[in-house]
Amino acid sequence: MSSKADRRQARRAKAAERQKRRASLGWALAIIVFLASAYFVWTESRPAEPLADAETIALGQQVYAQNCLSCHGFEGEGHADLIQAPALDETEHAWHHPDGQLQELLTNGGTLMPAFGDELTDEEIVAVIRYIQTWWTADQIASQQQASQSYPFRQPVED
Repeated sequence: MSSKADRRQARRAKAAERQKRRASLGWALAIIVFLASAYFVWTESRPAEPLADAETIALGQQVYAQNCLSCHGFEGEGHADLIQAPALDETEHAWHHPDGQLQELLTNGGTLMPAFGDELTDEEIVAVIRYIQTWWTADQIASQQQASQSYPFRQPVED
């Protein structure tokens, strides 16, 4: 009888061991899913690496402060009372426009946007665009740069 009881006890021990392994595997899988999700959320929301060097970004920040901040806000958040001055940060549509289109808008102006082509050099216009792009997420930058392949910055005209 003891051999039958021993086998039954051995089967129960094996079943208990399998149950523990399944539970451990379930927890491990849950942790992996959680970590993967956290990484995805983190990479989606983190700012992108700048598209220019620190000197260009600093020039862009200076140009922005002198020419854009009063309408578009301290960090490109826009102004609710100025419909003609939309946000330039990641919250609105600025990142949908390719580099060349942004350059053209800054140079020639738009319906309500003043033209800066006579006030700013091509270098300053490119720098302010690169500065504004520091507010966008990595995914927004990737999408915008994809669009910019067919509408890149225009080359400055040599005098």
